Amino acid sequence: MPELPDFDRLARAASGTGVAVSPSELHGVICGLLATGQGLDDAALLGTLAAHAEQPQGLAPDLAGDLVLCRDAASEGFAGTGLELDLMLPDDEDDLGLRVAALGQWAEGFLVGFGTGAAGINDSQLSPGVQEALSDLSAISQVSTPEDDGEEEEQMLEQVTEHCRMAAMMIYTDLVMKPAARDTDTNTDTNPPTRH
Repeated sequence: MPELPDFDRLARAASGTGVAVSPSELHGVICGLLATGQGLDDAALLGTLAAHAEQPQGLAPDLAGDLVLCRDAASEGFAGTGLELDLMLPDDEDDLGLRVAALGQWAEGFLVGFGTGAAGINDSQLSPGVQEALSDLSAISQVSTPEDDGEEEEQMLEQVTEHCRMAAMMIYTDLVMKPAARDTDTNTDTNPPTRH
C-alpha cells in the first residue's frame, strides 16, 4: 500500500508555492471526494485541489505529485478492510494544539470534498448514518484548541481522530461500496444459468 508523504515535507512544498491550505485540509478534500466515488482522475482531482487552494495557475508539479500519492494511499485505505485509512496529520511529537487544529482542518476539507463529489445529491437521499457522520465531521471541523495538553487531551484527540476515520469509512461504504456490490449482484442475476 502506498505510504502518505511526510506531513512536514508536504507542508513546506505547499507553503513554498504559495498554497495557504494545510496538508491535512488538502488530504481531507481528497478523502471527501473518494468517499463519493470521485477523485480517481488525476487531472480532475488536481483541478479541484487547485481551486480549493486558490491556485488558478494549478499546483506546482512536486506538490501535485505528492497529492496524487495521498490520493492513491487513501484510495487503497478505503478499499481495504477499513483499518488502513490514515489521516494526514502532524506527528504525535508535535504540539497538541497543532494536531487538534490539523484534525479540524482535515474534517473541514472532507466536507468540502464530499460537497464537491456529491453535488446534485439531496440530503434526503443520504442514509441517516451518512447524515450523522457528516454532522459529526462538521462539529469536529469547528474544534477549538485545548487549553491543556495532558494525557486526557491526548486520549481525546486519539478518539476523535479514530471517529473521523470511521465516519469517512462509513460514508465511503454507504456511497461507493454498497452501490458497487448491488451492481455486481445485478450483473450476475441477469446472466441466465448455463446448461451443460
